[in-house]
Amino acid sequence: MDKSLTPGFFRLFICILLFNVQWALHAQSISSDEYYAMAKVEGNEKKNFAKAADYCEKALKQAPFDMDIKEYLGKCYMEMGQLEKARIVLLEVLQRSPKRVDARHYLLNIETQEKRYSSAVCYANELLEITPYSKTLWMRKINLYNLMNNRMEANRETRRLYQIFPDDAEIRIMYNNVLKEDALKMNKEGDLTSAVKQYEEALKVTKDDANLYLNLINLYLKLGNTNAALNMADRGLFYLPNNREILNKKIGILQEQGQYQQAIDLVQKQLKKGPSAYYSELLIYLTAEAARYYKNSDPYILYGQLYERDKGNTEAHDYLLSTALSRGYYYDAQQMLTQDLKSNPNSKELLSKQLYLYESQQNIQGANSTIEKLYALYPQDADIRAKYDALSYQNAKMRFMEQDYKAALPVFVRLSSHPEYGRSANNYIYSIYLAQKSYSKAMDLIDTLINENPGEHQLVLKKIDLLATMQDYENAYEMAREYRDRYPDYPEYGYMVKDLSIEYIKYLNEREGYATIKVIADELLETDPYNMQAYQYGIGARISMGENQEAMQLIQAALERFPDSKEMKLKEAGVYSALGEHEKAVASLKALSEKYPYNNTMRGALIEEMFLLAKQREDDDDFFHAKDVYHEILAIKPNDTLAALKLANIYIKRQEYVEAMVIVDRSLELNKDNNELLYKKGQIYEAMGDYKRALAFQKKYVPPYYKYDEHMDHLDYLEAKTFKNQVNISYLSATTDSIPINTSVATVEYLRFEKNNTYVGRMNYAARNTGVGVQGEVDWYHTFKNKSSFLANAGIANQFFSKYKVGLSYFQPYKKVWQSELGIRYTALQDDRNLISGILGLERAFDRVWLNARVSLMRDEEDVYNNILLQARFYMRNERNYVIAMASAGTAPEDQKLDFQTNTFLSYVNTMVGGGYFHYTSHRTSVGIMGNWYNYRVTENSYINQYNLFLTIRTRF
Repeated sequence: MDKSLTPGFFRLFICILLFNVQWALHAQSISSDEYYAMAKVEGNEKKNFAKAADYCEKALKQAPFDMDIKEYLGKCYMEMGQLEKARIVLLEVLQRSPKRVDARHYLLNIETQEKRYSSAVCYANELLEITPYSKTLWMRKINLYNLMNNRMEANRETRRLYQIFPDDAEIRIMYNNVLKEDALKMNKEGDLTSAVKQYEEALKVTKDDANLYLNLINLYLKLGNTNAALNMADRGLFYLPNNREILNKKIGILQEQGQYQQAIDLVQKQLKKGPSAYYSELLIYLTAEAARYYKNSDPYILYGQLYERDKGNTEAHDYLLSTALSRGYYYDAQQMLTQDLKSNPNSKELLSKQLYLYESQQNIQGANSTIEKLYALYPQDADIRAKYDALSYQNAKMRFMEQDYKAALPVFVRLSSHPEYGRSANNYIYSIYLAQKSYSKAMDLIDTLINENPGEHQLVLKKIDLLATMQDYENAYEMAREYRDRYPDYPEYGYMVKDLSIEYIKYLNEREGYATIKVIADELLETDPYNMQAYQYGIGARISMGENQEAMQLIQAALERFPDSKEMKLKEAGVYSALGEHEKAVASLKALSEKYPYNNTMRGALIEEMFLLAKQREDDDDFFHAKDVYHEILAIKPNDTLAALKLANIYIKRQEYVEAMVIVDRSLELNKDNNELLYKKGQIYEAMGDYKRALAFQKKYVPPYYKYDEHMDHLDYLEAKTFKNQVNISYLSATTDSIPINTSVATVEYLRFEKNNTYVGRMNYAARNTGVGVQGEVDWYHTFKNKSSFLANAGIANQFFSKYKVGLSYFQPYKKVWQSELGIRYTALQDDRNLISGILGLERAFDRVWLNARVSLMRDEEDVYNNILLQARFYMRNERNYVIAMASAGTAPEDQKLDFQTNTFLSYVNTMVGGGYFHYTSHRTSVGIMGNWYNYRVTENSYINQYNLFLTIRTRF
C-alpha cells in the first residue's frame, strides 16, 4: 500500500469524527422549552401537528413531568386522528394535574368523535363546573343528549340554559320549541289544562308565532271556554293583525256565540281591503244565519233602523252604544264613539266608554292613550286615578315581561310609594336593577327597604342573594350564617347557607381557593352530615392541595354514610392512586367492577389504574409482578393492544422471546393486522436474531410520516443483517523511535454468518527489505442454546508472523449484561520458541457503553510474562458510530502480530494507551481509525516509543 495515502485518509476520518461530535452536541443543546416552543409554532401556525408531536416527544424525554408539553402532545395526537393515543396522554395529564381545562376540552372532542356520549357528557359537566356560564358548553351538552336520543334530559338542560341566557335569541327559539313539544305531548295525552299552560308559557317567549295562538284557541274550544278562545284570537290579531287563520277562527267563535253582527263587521272590514270570493260567500252565509237568528225582533236591529232614519234620536243613540259595548259589537261602538268624540273630545263619559271598548279589545295602546287623556283632564277623580294607576301598573308589568325595562322602570318608580302597588313596584324595581346589573342601585334599594321593614326576612334573603350575584360570596356567606344563628326558628336562612355554600365553593374552585373550600365544606358537613356535594367538594379541595391523607379520611367518613356510593369508591381509588398506592386503588376498583360488571366506566377506570400499577412495578424493576398485572388486564379486556405490547416488552427485556411471541400472536388474533402488534412481532424476531422474519414483519408497519425516514433506515439495517457474507480490509502502520523496525501489516478477512456459527478466513501480509511474510488464519465462532459460545482459532505463516498458532476461548454470559472469557493460546515463533498463554476476561454492557478487562499470562521455556488490558467502547447517539479507548500494562505484548514485539521487546515492561473511532457510512459498510502509543522500558533509563495507526473498512453482502 502507498504510504503517501495515509495522511489524507487520516484527515478524512478526523473530519468525519468532528462532524458527528458537533452534530451530537448540537442536538443535545436544545432544551425542552425550546422544543415546546417549536411544537407550538408547528401546530398553531403551520397546522403541522405531526411535526409538533415529534417536538413534544423530544421535549418530554428531557422533562417527562411537564404537563403543559404532555397536554399539547395529546392535542397533536387528537388533530392527527390518533384518538386513543391522545386519550391515554390526556388522561395521564389530568391524573397529574386535575384542574386543567384544555385537556378536558380535548377529551370532550375525542369522546364525541368516538361516540362515547356518556363519557363526553361527564367531561362537559366537569367543564361547566369551572365555567358555568359557557353557552357553547351548554349547547354541546344538549347536543350530546340529542345524539343519545335522550330527549328528556335534552329538554331539561334547554330549560336551564334559558334561565341562564333569557335574552339570547337562539336559546329562546330552542326553549320555545321545547315548550311546544311538551304542550303537544300533553295535548295527545289528554291533559288539556297543562297543555294550555305550556302554550301560554311559550307566548311569554315569543309573540309572533301564529301556531301558538291557533293551538291555544283550539284547546280553549275543546275545554268549552269560548270567551277565552275569543280573547286569545283578539290577542293574536293584536300582534299578527294580518293573519287570516286567526281572523277566521275569531269569526267562527263569534258565530258560535251568536254575535253575528260582530262577525259580519269583521268580514266587511276584510272586503274593504279588496275583493275576496271566500269572504263574499262567508258574508252571505253569516247574513242569512243572522237573519234566522234575529228574525227582525232584536231591539238592537230596530233601534238601528230608527237611528239610520233619525240621527238626532238620543234614545236610539244611547241604546245602540250601550248595547254594542255590552254585546261586543266593537266595530259599531267604535263608529259611534269616533263620531261622538269629534264633537265632544274631552267628554269624561265618552272617554270612559272609549276606555272600556279598548280594554275589551285588549287594545293596550288605545287604552293607555285614553286613560292618560282622562288622567290629564281629570287628575283629581279618584276612580280615574285608580284606573290610571292600575292600568299603568299592568302596562309596566307587561313591559317588564317583555324585558322593556326602560319603559317599565319610570312607572314602577312613580308607583313605589303607592299604598296598593308600592311594595310590588319596589320588587319590580329591584328585579330591573338586577337584570340591568346595576348592583349598586339594587343594594341601595334593598338596604332602604330593610331599614323601613326591619322584621322582613325576605328582604334580608334578597340582600344575601344580591351579594352572591355580585360575587361577594364572602360577605353573603357570613351574613347568611349570622342570620341563621340569630333566627334558628326561621329555616330559610339555613337553606340559604346550604345553597350559598355550594355557590361559594364553585366560585372558589374557579380561583383555586381550596383552603377556604375546605372550611366551608367542613362547616356544611357539620350541619348536614349527609350532604354528598359537601363531601365531594371537601375531598376535591384536599386533593388539589395535595392533602391526600386528609382526603382519604374524608372519603372514609363519606363511605360510612354512603357505603354504596360508586362516586366515593371511585374517589377512594383516585386518592390511593395519587398516594402512589396503586395496589389498593386496583383492589378498590376491582370490588366496584364486580358490583357493576356491565359499567364500562368502572372497567375503564380499573384498567387505567392497573396500567399505573404495572408501570410502578416496572419502575421498581419488579417485572415479575408487572407481568401479572398486564395478564390481568388482558383477562379483563383481551383485545387491549397496549397491555399486550407492554407485556411483550417485559418478556423481551428478560430475553424470553418465545413468551413475548405468544402474547403478540394472541393479541393479533383479536386485533387483526394491528400496526403496532405487527411491528412488535418484527422486533421480537430481531431480538431473536431472525433478521429475515424481522424484516418481513417490520416492512408491514406503517410509521407516522415524521418517522418514515427512521423506519426505512432501520429496514436497511435489518436487510444488512440478513446478508451472510462480510469482507474486512485493514491496514496497520507501526513506527518507533528506532527507524529500522518501522513496519506495516495489511489484512483481508472473509466472514460467513450462519444461524449459530460464524466462519472467518484471514490473510495477513507484511513486506520488508528482507522479504515478504504471509500468515493465514481461520476462526470458528459457535453459540450454544444457552447463549454461551466458544472461539477456535488456528494460523500458519512463513516469516515475520508466528510460525504456528492455535487458540480456544469460552464465553459465558450471565445476568444479561455480563460475560466472562476463559481462553488458552499456543504460539510457535520463527526462532523455535514456544509460548503458551492463558486469558481471563470480563465484560459489562451498559446502555451506550461497553467495558472489557483482560488478563493474559504468557510462558516460554524460561519465564512467565503478563499483561492487563482495559478497553471501552462508547456508542454515539445514533448507536451506529462508536469511540474506542484502551490502555494496557505488563511484560507480554498486547499484539503478537509483529515479530519485533515478541522477539525484541518480550519481558520489557510496556504501557499502552490508545483510541479510535468507527463510523458506519451505511448499515452494510463501516470505516474505522485507531491509534495506539506503546512505551517500552528497554533499560533502567532507556525507553522506546511505538506508534500504531490502524485503518479498516468493513462491508457486508
